[in-house]
Amino acid sequence: MVRIGDELEISWTEGMTVGDLVDRVPGGRDCAAVRVNGRIVARPNFHRTPVPDGAQVYLVPMIVGG
Repeated sequence: MVRIGDELEISWTEGMTVGDLVDRVPGGRDCAAVRVNGRIVARPNFHRTPVPDGAQVYLVPMIVGG
């Protein structure tokens, strides 16, 4: 299992990447970065960064304004 934030858990799959994860989570594609077990992963690295089983993940949304 992978825990997303404090409320959501999804099943882990062999070879899962951050890109796979954000595709499965509502609103995940709107993230500028993701924190996986305390490590920040930027969008350009989503599809080459593995997510280990049992990971704690936090989505970092894009924020715009002025």
